[in-house]
Amino acid sequence: MASTVEGGDTALLPEFPRGPLDAYRARASFSWKELALFTEGEGMLRFKKTIFSALENDPLFARSPGADLSLEKYRELNFLRCKRIFEYDFLSVEDMFKSPLKVPALIQCLGMYDSSLAAKYLLHSLVFGSAVYSSGSERHLTYIQKIFRMEIFGCFALTELSHGSNTKAIRTTAHYDPATEEFIIHSPDFEAAKFWVGNMGKTATHAVVFAKLCVPGDQCHGLHPFIVQIRDPKTLLPMPGVMVGDIGKKLGQNGLDNGFAMFHKVRVPRQSLLNRMGDVTPEGTYVSPFKDVRQRFGASLGSLSSGRVSIVSLAILNLKLAVAIALRFSATRRQFGPTEEEEIPVLEYPMQQWRLLPYLAAVYALDHFSKSLFLDLVELQRGLASGDRSARQAELGREIHALASASKPLASWTTQQGIQECREACGGHGYLAMNRLGVLRDDNDPNCTYEGDNNILLQQTSNYLLGLLAHQVHDGACFRSPLKSVDFLDAYPGILDQKFEVSSVADCLDSAVALAAYKWLVCYLLRETYQKLNQEKRSGSSDFEARNKCQLYKNLWGAVLQESKVLERASWWPEFSVNKPVIGSLKSKL
Repeated sequence: MASTVEGGDTALLPEFPRGPLDAYRARASFSWKELALFTEGEGMLRFKKTIFSALENDPLFARSPGADLSLEKYRELNFLRCKRIFEYDFLSVEDMFKSPLKVPALIQCLGMYDSSLAAKYLLHSLVFGSAVYSSGSERHLTYIQKIFRMEIFGCFALTELSHGSNTKAIRTTAHYDPATEEFIIHSPDFEAAKFWVGNMGKTATHAVVFAKLCVPGDQCHGLHPFIVQIRDPKTLLPMPGVMVGDIGKKLGQNGLDNGFAMFHKVRVPRQSLLNRMGDVTPEGTYVSPFKDVRQRFGASLGSLSSGRVSIVSLAILNLKLAVAIALRFSATRRQFGPTEEEEIPVLEYPMQQWRLLPYLAAVYALDHFSKSLFLDLVELQRGLASGDRSARQAELGREIHALASASKPLASWTTQQGIQECREACGGHGYLAMNRLGVLRDDNDPNCTYEGDNNILLQQTSNYLLGLLAHQVHDGACFRSPLKSVDFLDAYPGILDQKFEVSSVADCLDSAVALAAYKWLVCYLLRETYQKLNQEKRSGSSDFEARNKCQLYKNLWGAVLQESKVLERASWWPEFSVNKPVIGSLKSKL
């Protein structure tokens, strides 16, 4: 594998410039080029190099060290840079279908330059674009080309000022008027304003707006997505009936214009409804290909999951950067030594290794897991686009929703803790703004909150599993899911009877040992939570009260389940020489 790069195109993976890290690089027990090829593949490495080379040679992306841009200037630059990315056409619509992993690769490249740029591009092309693609139908395909030509600029408007996680309480309405064949989008008061919407503050011309769909006769059919024009693309002035603006400076990601919008009886054509899950006839009759409301909800979760899966990738990117900065600093920073004349790099101290290397291992494991989960999401969206309305497709939507709801907390919290550890491991120099650790910490912080508060999302995962267990107890159903992520629970009584037995510490380096321990812990916490939930109900608590009293149980094992899934998928390196130390370090951290 190494000969392919060294004897072929050395420009793909050139040698590092000579410097203080040479001694450590010479001591490596494996080829870094082989590792890069193994984890990325030659095609992906060339794709990333194309992006980095373009940014390096474009004056628009030149940095001004020490310059503090005003909020307005930063956001203006960020939009112009986003526009330039589309002009480069690194990734066409056809490429997205042919090589879907190029999507997170491009976003990670942009994020290495600036998280605000990555977020702006992601929200327009992936979150807004995939919502139109997966929730719309053939009549909405014209929007896809407009998105990638930047003839329109989009955002995803679900959260309101007074409601975020509780989507069932969203109050924006869409009443259908059969006389004009239009929907009337309306915000009943300020608390129903769409809020925190990325790209909405200054630049979005269109929004996917989630509103309660109501037809004549006061029949409401829950949240549905609509494409609503909020600004004139030429002037960026608000459309009639739309009050839209910027919410102001944030703790981080200030190149991204988060905004708010209120709608005063804004009329949009009937065709504005993204009608993959449900539609309204010209006469005002609601129709849906899903007879089962649960199946319709499961299928509709894909648009929510895409944002969360993308955040997993963004969080890991931040951790990659922080770990690289801290490890390189630790390899060159010398403190103390065996004699007064000889100081050694702080990376030689076991304490420094204990602090940093587990996060290096987590980067590799989480990075692979995020790619795997992204491909699962692509499978879901392709099924939606092809009109697959099978029970399996709906179940796949629920499973990916549960996985994404646990993946985002795991990735963002691990990154949050990792960046802080990296900052402290660099001592006083870690507090300097020039090293980016402070920026990375602030830019990663919203990953713990937007697209769903982490603690609330873990309950989504635990509710999914509790529902499966209840189905088994009452109906004798088996634990089965399209991705087989919960199939092991079918044997949970037997798993709970297992004992932890290893003959030596070395045996623990086998990832199967840690995976078995995780499975036991998930089964134990699932059983305990289920029993506690039923006990609360038998004692007279309502369903809401019972679940509320079990929240701590549910959050704990929701997180544990996701860690087990990461470790399970991280066992993909059986032949590679760095496998055992990486798995060992990962287990020590997880």
